[in-house]
Order: sequence, then C-alpha cells, then structure tokens
Amino acid sequence: MDPEPGGEDSNDRHDCNDRHDCDDRQGCHDRYDRRDSLRELTSGQRLAVVVAAAAVAVGLLVHTGATFLHLAPRNAATDAIGDTVNSYMAPEFTQSWQLFAPDITRTMTAVGARVELRDADGTTRTGPWRDLTAQDLAELRGNPLPSRIRQQLANAWTHMLASHDAEQRPVGPAGLDSEQYLKRLALSRMPATPRGARIERIQFRSTDTTVPPPPWKAGATRTAPVVRTYPWWPVGTDDFAQGRTS
Repeated sequence: MDPEPGGEDSNDRHDCNDRHDCDDRQGCHDRYDRRDSLRELTSGQRLAVVVAAAAVAVGLLVHTGATFLHLAPRNAATDAIGDTVNSYMAPEFTQSWQLFAPDITRTMTAVGARVELRDADGTTRTGPWRDLTAQDLAELRGNPLPSRIRQQLANAWTHMLASHDAEQRPVGPAGLDSEQYLKRLALSRMPATPRGARIERIQFRSTDTTVPPPPWKAGATRTAPVVRTYPWWPVGTDDFAQGRTS
C-alpha cells in the first residue's frame, strides 16, 4: 500500500527509530545522506582528506610554537632558531607585546649585613657579615609549606633599590620608609648584643651572581659575582622590632 500524502513509510520510521533513536525523520535521513557521501569517496579521496586534516593540524602547531618563541624572553631555543622564527612572524604575524612580565630572573642576589657596636666603655667595634639571604634559603629548602615571611627580605631589598638614587640617597618618603623597613628586618635577624652594648649603625652588602646557562648553550660565558657595599645607616630605637631595644 502506498503511504498517505504527507505521511511516512513505516519501514523508514522503524529504521530511523531503531538504528538512530531519532524523533525527527528529516534529521535521520540527513545523517544517512552524510554517511552515504563518505562511503562514496574512493580510497584516494579519503587519503587526501586525512592528509589535508593532518597538514592543517601540523600548521596550527607550528604557528602556535613560533608565536610562543617570538613572544618569549631570550632563551636557548630563541638563540638557536630565533632568526628563523622572526623571519616567519614578520611582518604578517609580528607582535609588539611580551608573553611574560616581568622578565625571567637572570641573576641571584644575596643580601648581607653587619652592625657597628658601641660597648659600655665607649669603644666601638664592627661585627662580622651575616648572610641574610642564606638564612631565608635554609628555611625554605625542603619545606613543603614555606612561610611568606621569608620573602620579605627580597621584597624589601627591591623596594629599597627602586626608591634610592645612584648615591644610595632616599628619594622622597618612600625611600625613607624603605630604609626603616629594611633596617628593622635585618636587625630582627641579628643575634642579641652583649650586655651593655648597643647597635649604632648597620651596613648592607649585595652579591649578584649570574644564573649559569644550560650546558647545551654554546658560547655561554660565566661572569664573576658582583659585590656592592652600601653606606652605613644610623640605627635608632625606632628601627628595632617591638620588644627589642638594641
């Protein structure tokens, strides 16, 4: 019997419902049409589709990698293929911003301090240098839950350098605040003074060491550490942490 106008063949409905679990007969037939079109492709045509899809994927990976290297700070990879990457990126894909901010740290700074003591009889003497950064590193190494307190020294040192001029003179109130904060932080890590003695001055020293290059980087040179000694700063009672006077 022919199906009624506007109706649907029972075999078609049964096939759609059983094989595709579709409620929409037109959508079910559309799926059949797409599958039939794929089956009609020859082996060579299918191979061409696979090759084209693979070429697009490889092209996206290459472009993404080139963009990353173009934006990344200088490193061993950019030293090796930087010219090739830049020639690919320019001028169509060139970028004017940096992927990482701030730049990767290339130096390690160790901060040390020593104090000048005045004994009870009025004589003065200078104490030994104490590596404050080493104290922080000893606390951080092997500690799965390090305290943020051990980052205070690095932050205070960076703030001090940014708020002082070339002659290490404070620039405005920010410079004075950074001095007091750094002095208080360093004095809190100094050992207790002998009975009757008091701290009159404090002096800082920094040692900048260049991070060694990777072993595979050709032509890399190692530079000697740069040591800088800063002027003496007077110490007053306000420079000590609460509960300590010398």
